[in-house]
Amino acid sequence: MPVGYKTQAEDTSIEAELVQFGLWRRFSPAQKEALFRRVAKRVPTLIMMGIRHQFPDASPGEIKRHYITRRLGAAMADLILANHPGALIMEDSIWLARRLAEILDSLHIPYYVGGSVASSLHGEVRYTEDLDVVVNIDATQVQALIEAMTSEFYISEVAVEDAIMGRMSSFNVIHLETTEKADIFLMRDNEFSHSQMARRQLYCVTGEVDRGFYICSPEDTVLQKLIWFRMTENESQKQWRDILGVLKLQGARLDFAYMWHWGERLGLLAELEKAFTEAGV
Repeated sequence: MPVGYKTQAEDTSIEAELVQFGLWRRFSPAQKEALFRRVAKRVPTLIMMGIRHQFPDASPGEIKRHYITRRLGAAMADLILANHPGALIMEDSIWLARRLAEILDSLHIPYYVGGSVASSLHGEVRYTEDLDVVVNIDATQVQALIEAMTSEFYISEVAVEDAIMGRMSSFNVIHLETTEKADIFLMRDNEFSHSQMARRQLYCVTGEVDRGFYICSPEDTVLQKLIWFRMTENESQKQWRDILGVLKLQGARLDFAYMWHWGERLGLLAELEKAFTEAGV
């Protein structure tokens, strides 16, 4: 291995990690998605087990309230139960990405899924609470988006307006039936953001093109996470592990010229070089 290679976890040997990444590299999109779904459901399953252990005589409605309260807070539990008092239906971020893609595509709003869902599909899979979606939306499309989502999602018109007016960088939407949450980020008007949108990639399982959705490219996922890593003053180990995971799994398939170009323009060359060293690329 190259000097400086770093494993994803301290208790994992280099040999074991190479085997693991080698197996993941041979996964089909369907196998990788199945792995993501298994990881995504671990924490919600543990939360549900804890609730049932603590409240063995609770009704399905009471269990649902406890579950939503632990994940989203008491106020959101009241709102969701007022609209969907029935049994809890558990889904994951991939399901939510497909549902949002249907809505955004129908309104001709360009978007891509980023964050840890994108890095999990491009690299090492890990649990993430929320789905991050970047949209390129203008003011004339806002009302249509709100109307398309209101019956199925919690969406705040005030929060959307704050994001459109630049007072906030994002707004939240929550699927009322499943309680899955997405953070919707408005695309910034700069050259790198436009490049990320232009280079988005359609992710779909073989034979399911109509259920595909766009995700951030692996190169832009690494660069964006390096920006977030720097914003946390190089303290977010989750971000750094995501970065190494994408680099290790994608390897020679990456467009290194593109990454060096934007690494220089974004002032990330030192961080990028360190990431390349620790990922062995």
